[in-house]
Amino acid sequence: MNKKFKALTYIAAAALLLSSCTKPLEVPTPTPISSGSTGTTGTTGKTGTTGSTGKTGTTGTTGTTGKTGTTGTTGSATTPPVTPPTGSTVNVGDGKNGIVIDGKVTSYPAGTIIVVKAGTYNGGITVRNLTGVTIQGTGVILDGLNSTSAGFGNVLDLTNLTNVTITGISTINQGYRMVNINSRMVGLTLDKLTFTNCGQGIYLSGGGNLVWDGTDNTVNLLNLTISNSIFTNCGANELGGNIGNGQITNLIKNLTVSGNKFNGGNPGDILYCGVVDNFQIFNNTIANINANDNNDNRLFMMTGNGDAYNNTFNNYEGHAIGVWPLSFGSTVKTSHLTNNTCTNSRRYSAFEFQEFAAYAISGKTTKSDLVVSGNTCGNINTDHWTGYPGTFIDNYMFGYMGGKVTLTNNKGYNFFPAPVLNVLWNLAAPFLASGNTYSATL
Repeated sequence: MNKKFKALTYIAAAALLLSSCTKPLEVPTPTPISSGSTGTTGTTGKTGTTGSTGKTGTTGTTGTTGKTGTTGTTGSATTPPVTPPTGSTVNVGDGKNGIVIDGKVTSYPAGTIIVVKAGTYNGGITVRNLTGVTIQGTGVILDGLNSTSAGFGNVLDLTNLTNVTITGISTINQGYRMVNINSRMVGLTLDKLTFTNCGQGIYLSGGGNLVWDGTDNTVNLLNLTISNSIFTNCGANELGGNIGNGQITNLIKNLTVSGNKFNGGNPGDILYCGVVDNFQIFNNTIANINANDNNDNRLFMMTGNGDAYNNTFNNYEGHAIGVWPLSFGSTVKTSHLTNNTCTNSRRYSAFEFQEFAAYAISGKTTKSDLVVSGNTCGNINTDHWTGYPGTFIDNYMFGYMGGKVTLTNNKGYNFFPAPVLNVLWNLAAPFLASGNTYSATL
């Protein structure tokens, strides 16, 4: 056989094999009769339930043709379940009019990236009823219309969000709140947002009074993150929470505040948390705060427990961090204020510790200790105010709940008045004080 004929033979065989793959499955050939010629095989039923085999022809010289098998019922097709796409991108907004992004109106599968069209919006952006999505607002500006009442609604308005990230949006010239949190939130991340000239900050404005029953299901703000954002000339961020009358309401748990820049304004407290279990405040820069405010402020005011570290405070008034310590449940937790830099404070000590007998609720709270270590604090009480000496800490450690303060390895310079006999605290002596240094200059 020559090569050309052999190749054609292979091609023809392949074509025949391919065409046979499209034919329905044939019914097996009936068994031949015992005498006479074999009856003709019954015709195969159509696709679906296989038709019954034709009867064998009767005995004779030649068996009669078997009856054709009945046509099989066509098999019903089963539609496979469709998995919603993940990671898709959806574009919303027209760049000028307020919009509502509502998961009950439009389905956004987890993993969806919702891109808001860039532009200056009059009417605000409402986000609600979403799970597992990201909202990108690069170039989106919410304009408060020169802080007039007409612009009060031009804000981020958030309700019922789970594991949602909002990023890139700017709010400017807002005379009221720049972000409204209207309900319980789980896993909300506010990242790379910009706020400029806003009267109030991120604000818990709704959700009622959720009473904590000891479980995460009754934590009002669970796993909230505020990160990499810029706050310029803005008011206080108030995340709510309260302890009193034997109960805890609107508890915050696992709060992360990191990589933010706070500059200018007279907010009093930059961030207020009435009850918080495990705050993590780190790598933030705070400058030029409360130039016209002489109150007893705490820039970060935390009632609860957690850690604050690697933050830089410069040119401000009030305590850089105030911790009114609590542990939630029966396990004693220790808070840490470490490696922070606090310079050029007009009034009050760098840190504050206070306890209150009313915060001891049987079965719900217990004491919490505080460690203040490795901080650098200089030029404290530059107003030369005589109300309270400038030093490392105002320590109200009076045994109301039994929490203890440890003050170690901190570096201080230029306090007013200069400390006497190396006493580097106000009020009660810490449980342990060691390794701290002080000098007139850096």
